[in-house]
Amino acid sequence: MTTRRDVLKMGLLTGAGALCSPLSAWAADINMRMFYWGAPDRVKRTDAVDALFNKTHPGIVVASSASADHWAKLNTSMAGGNMPDIVQLEPNTLPDYARRRALISLDDYIAKGVIRTADLDKGVLDLCKVDGKMAGMALGLNSFAMIYDKAAYAKAGIPEPKYGLTWDEFARQAVEITKASGKNRYWGAPYLARANYILVAWLAQRGKNFFTEDQQLGFNVDDVREFYTYWDKLLKAGGCTPGDLSAKNMLNPDSSEMNSRNCSCALLFSSQLTAFHSLLPDVKLGIAPLPVTQPNGPSGLFYRPALSLAISKDAKNPEAAAKYIDYFVNDMDAGKVLEVERGIPPNVKVRAEVYKQLNEYEKMSVDFINTIQPIVMKYPPASPAGAIEIDVGVMRPIGEQLAYGKLNVADAAKKMVDDSTRVLRRASGKA
Repeated sequence: MTTRRDVLKMGLLTGAGALCSPLSAWAADINMRMFYWGAPDRVKRTDAVDALFNKTHPGIVVASSASADHWAKLNTSMAGGNMPDIVQLEPNTLPDYARRRALISLDDYIAKGVIRTADLDKGVLDLCKVDGKMAGMALGLNSFAMIYDKAAYAKAGIPEPKYGLTWDEFARQAVEITKASGKNRYWGAPYLARANYILVAWLAQRGKNFFTEDQQLGFNVDDVREFYTYWDKLLKAGGCTPGDLSAKNMLNPDSSEMNSRNCSCALLFSSQLTAFHSLLPDVKLGIAPLPVTQPNGPSGLFYRPALSLAISKDAKNPEAAAKYIDYFVNDMDAGKVLEVERGIPPNVKVRAEVYKQLNEYEKMSVDFINTIQPIVMKYPPASPAGAIEIDVGVMRPIGEQLAYGKLNVADAAKKMVDDSTRVLRRASGKA
């Protein structure tokens, strides 16, 4: 009987690199590339699933490639007409690429049964629809979350965070944790004025969306001024990481200030709890909802497609790519390898089996998603074309300039709205 350990070992020995040898590439009828990003644990699991898929689908060889420069490489390949057959995307980028006509709709492959949907959780398909079409397939469910070091809170004599903790309380506690740590270059919170998803949650707690249904900005200068004021004050109070550290944070576990052991928490996504455990095995971790504007007010949380797989416009054999997506989502052996690293499995039968083999932190990730069910909000409108540029090319640089004192709050807020509006106009062809 093949065990999970055997499968993971097979992925390391016969993963993407080995399966792309000249002999196997020559022998295959169909060669496909899949681009994604992720921590070493994700790479190991993906290689193992590729090995299983290639073994059970004679004539097809999938070679997956992970990169820290995922978006730059993907955009370059899109411009050159040489996108990989299959791409990993996330909620902000899936609709952007779809509206740039860089993706092939999955509707036909779902209708034909190439991608099976009978055992998917209710509502999963709606999470990846863009303008009424299936732009991709959700690989798992997650939500925004606060992942924290239990010992840091205990040392400061502060109760562990839970739903109802306000942003103001979070700021006060961050300053206290910084002081109580006794460590050099250690802070109670990360600086997140440059984090798109935090502004998404912040706005949702105030009854607004980052983008509207008609693909315009859902916020104004006053909204973002309040957001920037919060982080600017926390930075000046010594409660969050300074610019030289926050600028290195690519908003993932690997590059986070928590992983570099400069911070007591990370405000990211629930599915990343397992990655943090892998990176920080000696740290006892907890998970909680994000802080809120008012005690027991709107949570700013919603069930998200943690990540998705989509077929690119340059795919040589879209049906073979669809088979790979189906395997990733619906195959029991694949599910047992992937577990919850990319989010809670959307296939309910796979989820039930996978839960039996999960470790403490993996089960915490699943339980968190179940626990927040009463407070999750409606999923926001799909992002317009230009959303990626607003995230990476507008919001992150402005947040960094604010941290370094190169912009004041008022100017940063105006620049955020003006530059974002300009990006949307250009992306829609109205510039």
